[in-house]
Amino acid sequence: MERFIEGRRFHLAVICVITVFVIAAYFNTFHAAFQFDDLPSITQNQQIKNLGNISGILKSRRPVTQLTFAVNYAIGGTDPFGYHLVNTAIHILTSIAVYFLVLAALGLAGGAVVWSRLIAGFSALIFAVHPIQTQAVTYIVQRMESLASLFFVLAILIFIKACKAKSIGARFALYACVLVAYVLGFYSKEIIVTLPVVILLFDIWFFGGGRLKQAYARWPMYAGLCVLLIFFVAETVVPLAGFGDLSKESAETSAPAAPSGGVGVPGLVPPAPGQGSSLGLRRDIAGAVDNGKRQAAPGKSASAGFNVVGISPKEYLYTQFNVIVYYITLLAVPVNQNVDYDFPVARRFFSAPQAREGAVLNIPMFAPAVSCLILLVIAGFGVWLFVRSRKGARPRSRVISFFIAWFFIILAPTSSIVPIIDVIFEHRVYLASLGFFVSLVIFIDWLSALIFNRQGA
Repeated sequence: MERFIEGRRFHLAVICVITVFVIAAYFNTFHAAFQFDDLPSITQNQQIKNLGNISGILKSRRPVTQLTFAVNYAIGGTDPFGYHLVNTAIHILTSIAVYFLVLAALGLAGGAVVWSRLIAGFSALIFAVHPIQTQAVTYIVQRMESLASLFFVLAILIFIKACKAKSIGARFALYACVLVAYVLGFYSKEIIVTLPVVILLFDIWFFGGGRLKQAYARWPMYAGLCVLLIFFVAETVVPLAGFGDLSKESAETSAPAAPSGGVGVPGLVPPAPGQGSSLGLRRDIAGAVDNGKRQAAPGKSASAGFNVVGISPKEYLYTQFNVIVYYITLLAVPVNQNVDYDFPVARRFFSAPQAREGAVLNIPMFAPAVSCLILLVIAGFGVWLFVRSRKGARPRSRVISFFIAWFFIILAPTSSIVPIIDVIFEHRVYLASLGFFVSLVIFIDWLSALIFNRQGA
């Protein structure tokens, strides 16, 4: 068995298993109808209905994703089957890329070959089939999330390849490919904006022995990433006093509600009328609601930014402490999933917000101070593991500490002080979830080694 795991055929086996499991998990959704933001973004979007209109598509927001929608439309019109097929294929590719990313991290940390491949394989498989991913895969418009995530992981894999390249020419060519992946990912969805930070941390954690010194040798790539980062921030944030476009999900400001139960994914709870829906939550934030459309105050942003009506940056941050803890509970026990949560807004740091009557939530709402303490403990644990790894601790310490940082950094654009009118969406934790899964698999391996008195990594 060890010989098989150490051989090249193991990689092929992992790829086949991931592909089969993902198709088995999602084939029953291939004919699910368009929902919510799918309507303005796809079926009612005239721009994607002419594939020859490349210039118009490229001028749109998130043009890379819009171009894939245009190709889908050119091939199959508004038949949802083709769109679901592409979404599922992107998820499979992302899951495979995740396997090689985790494997690379474990190998660079000094993990044994067999142990590293098994940990990476199980982590990628959980990432591939965990129910939390259903919204990013089955909700067609959230191809934006999964496609940007694919480019995110590919960029890091290319960076790893560049660091190992022997010739200067190959190294600089791969650096250029990292920048291209960053651009393609950003124009798929802006969540990839944190890529430079993650790459720098990966460099420090796994190539620099916990120190920054070695990263200086790669200054041309980091300079390019910084220039792009500044440009992306200027393009999406600076022109808008309310910071609106940085975190708009898509067409949420005007998307009509889909028929009840239309998503068609087992385990997803459709929002009941008036409860658990975006309308119930947005009534708290945006004010009046008239026939399913939000009415923003004059001069105010209706979607995202510091001008969102009814919630301050401080209150949004308080709410996000609870949201992130709720994400963790969903990752641990994925029940009562909802496509649009009626999640209570936290107004005070030391007072627990009250959930609306009828809202379906897995845990009671904590005071933001409690959630903040929980998150600080997790982050502190990650820092402690990182310090231990610099002193020669086992590979798992370095890997877990990195993926704890991964979890928080990738959530940062949507879980910070910049208010978004929808305070929680499951697709936002799509890529961040990898941090939880890797840590979970390594913890289970450590626990089994402790119980059965075997050698762990």
